[in-house]
Amino acid sequence: MHLVVLSFLAGFFGALSSVLLLGSLGSDYWLMVFESCGDSATEDISQTYPGSKEQTENPLLFYHEGLFWRCSYHSRVFGEKDSMLALWITNLPSQKLCVPAYLSHAPSSGHLNSIQTSVSVTVQRAFWCAIFVVGVFLVMIGGFITICATPGTSRRLYEAGGVFFITGGVLIMSVVLLFAVWVQVSDSLERYGLQRRRFVCPSLQLHVHYGPSFMLAPTAAFLCLLTGLLLLLIPSASRASDTNTQIRLSALREDDV
Repeated sequence: MHLVVLSFLAGFFGALSSVLLLGSLGSDYWLMVFESCGDSATEDISQTYPGSKEQTENPLLFYHEGLFWRCSYHSRVFGEKDSMLALWITNLPSQKLCVPAYLSHAPSSGHLNSIQTSVSVTVQRAFWCAIFVVGVFLVMIGGFITICATPGTSRRLYEAGGVFFITGGVLIMSVVLLFAVWVQVSDSLERYGLQRRRFVCPSLQLHVHYGPSFMLAPTAAFLCLLTGLLLLLIPSASRASDTNTQIRLSALREDDV
């Protein structure tokens, strides 16, 4: 009974973690950033730059990024609530400009003095992407090994599948932590905000939020670790079940005698 329960839970959590990983890897909503600017600031800009259509209309920038791509587009909204609605509802593919995330620290604002990307950050982002992809592949390999580990096969397949799941979960969790540390420590968004205040709005504010893709990654990593532990417990449960079966058979033989 314990063996059946462990096998079911391991298969369920393993399949769920794979789906969450693919969703996190295939979407670009690890980080969502949007700008806000008050109406009074817009009026001041219109008086300061009477001939600038861009400044008068006050186009605010929205962008979201994942491990591989960073997409941005412009819109006019008012308030943080409207900004979040615009990020989800008016986020049309035809309006977006998407570039590889490792090519720049922050979204391109369209000005010549845009923030340059250092080689170290490019290497870091490429390293994160490689680690995450390796983690996903390890989880997928662990899933295939687990599928092949039918009750009649060697128990070592379960152990190998558990090791793959745990290793993949650790790698994915490390990428999540590195990404969170980079968002908190990096000053690229702050420098980008200062630049935008010069060209768009003196009172411009940046609102930074972790996206749903980022939330999926640690959940998937935890499920991978849990699946790996369950797979490692299956051989022990199988041996215990075989031992109990042998004891019962021996007891039945003694009763017959």
